[in-house]
Amino acid sequence: MTIPLVEDGTALENAFKDEFAAGVDVVIDYLWGPSAERLLIAGAKAGRDAAPIRFVQVGSASAANTDLSSAALRWSAITLMGSAIGSIIIDRFVSSIGELMHATAPGGFEIRAKSVPLSEVEQAWPHDDSARRTVFTVNSPIN
Repeated sequence: MTIPLVEDGTALENAFKDEFAAGVDVVIDYLWGPSAERLLIAGAKAGRDAAPIRFVQVGSASAANTDLSSAALRWSAITLMGSAIGSIIIDRFVSSIGELMHATAPGGFEIRAKSVPLSEVEQAWPHDDSARRTVFTVNSPIN
């Protein structure tokens, strides 16, 4: 769902409340600042009528800080968390990537790819059809 970020804080908060009433499980926030504050307040006001919300903060394109009231978290089932390279222990991150890679073959996971020599990048680039990944290779292509 996309909600336009209008200047009128009350209108923005009401748009968020309407979405919470429809059911929101996860919010991924790249902005922070006033829009995140309004969203969290709307989530708190939705209170027990709304499903628990996981709010994942991944960026601060709008502002580095917010004036979030502590009541917004106390009045709601909001889980506030951050996500970035520093939010997970690197050994755990590497281990989970390894587990994912080991699960792909037995799970039937397949990435459609086309190998192209790096020397042909100029010719290949405009013909990407987005149906498969183009993998540029330094040596001869793997078929």
